[in-house]
Amino acid sequence: MTKDGLRAAAVEIDITPPVGVAMEGYTARQGRSQGIHDPLRAQALLLEAGDRRLLFFSLDLLGISLEITESLRLRLKDELGLDPAGVMIACSHTHAGPAGFLADVPGLQTAPDPVLREMLERKLAGAALEADARLAPARLALGRGQVHGLGANRNDPEQGPFDSELILLRVDDIDGRPLAVIFNFGCHPTVLGHENLLLSAEFPGAARAALRRIYPQTIFLFANGASGDISTRFTRREQTFREVERLGHILAGSVIAGMNRAEPIHMSPLGAALRTLSLPLRRFPPPEDLQATIDDLAARLEALKAQGASHGEIRRIFTQWQGAVGQAQMGEMLRGRETLKTHLQAFCIGPLAIVGFPGEPFTRLVLDMKRRSPTQATAVISYCNDEKGYFPDRQAFDRQTYEALISPYGPDVGAWLVDQAVELIQEVFHA
Repeated sequence: MTKDGLRAAAVEIDITPPVGVAMEGYTARQGRSQGIHDPLRAQALLLEAGDRRLLFFSLDLLGISLEITESLRLRLKDELGLDPAGVMIACSHTHAGPAGFLADVPGLQTAPDPVLREMLERKLAGAALEADARLAPARLALGRGQVHGLGANRNDPEQGPFDSELILLRVDDIDGRPLAVIFNFGCHPTVLGHENLLLSAEFPGAARAALRRIYPQTIFLFANGASGDISTRFTRREQTFREVERLGHILAGSVIAGMNRAEPIHMSPLGAALRTLSLPLRRFPPPEDLQATIDDLAARLEALKAQGASHGEIRRIFTQWQGAVGQAQMGEMLRGRETLKTHLQAFCIGPLAIVGFPGEPFTRLVLDMKRRSPTQATAVISYCNDEKGYFPDRQAFDRQTYEALISPYGPDVGAWLVDQAVELIQEVFHA
């Protein structure tokens, strides 16, 4: 047993669905999956100190619904006595993964799949049971670094904000060998386009594979960060699996550097807090007005194409058309509703705060939260426990970006979420 009484264990499992399932991530995608390029995996890291236990999952999925999260938490409370506030589930947001795990997300063309959901819950519960059986004395270290060349602001690659920070938590056994590493960095895993019909963990999976070749006994858990307005749109050279591997290697290199620079954590008690939120929905124009807008923008698009207009002009009108279509879908799906229920969550691990957002926060919001956080380091995780869409900053609404147009919320939701997150960090660190 270590001086601070910490014990830990990590497990990795395969969650690849059968070939032929529907895929999630692109509305333009036609057809179901036709094969498996690389397996989809899930990792579970269990930490225990005194009477407090924290369980962190990382999944190679676009996202999961809050219903799945709550169901799994109930299972783990019954089977392991885990406090629901101490169970966090992060998704990588791969756009080359299966559909069937989400609900209440406007624009998605697929329905929940109860069979895949049940398979996932059973596998994750089994991973947690295995981790519980493997608990052994451990030590922690906190690493930080930078990642460049992987992602950029997809709305303004030159001047737009970008969080290049990599934060990692290294978990070592009593002899100093790394058992597990959580690495947090924000970028949409969208190297592959809608034409791809092969299941893949995308660049996070390629990064893990590279890392495991160097550390074969270590479990690596990817946690996506400030990714709402960050992608590979302006950094990828092509949309191929070769490029997936190249960008994955960039990330892996930064993780290795962070692991070697990591400083030991002198533990304080582990902590967790969970807050139920009601996200306020915006008001949508009447359906007939939206349809008139859609028709007008479609006609303008065709005219611009016929005139040989520039890519920038066409892209601007196309984005407005996408936004109008998205708002029509949202208005229909969310008719009669004023809020969406979700969860915000925070872990305290020594000087590190891990905050789980139920969707896709913009970079300015994440950077603001990090500045306001009272902790030495703050890892912000997107697609955590739920997927409730984009949380743009006010500037995005002013510019009418694609994300702002299809967000079901108003321009103040991002700042409000940051306020809630800072309060939650203060709550868990002062408990």
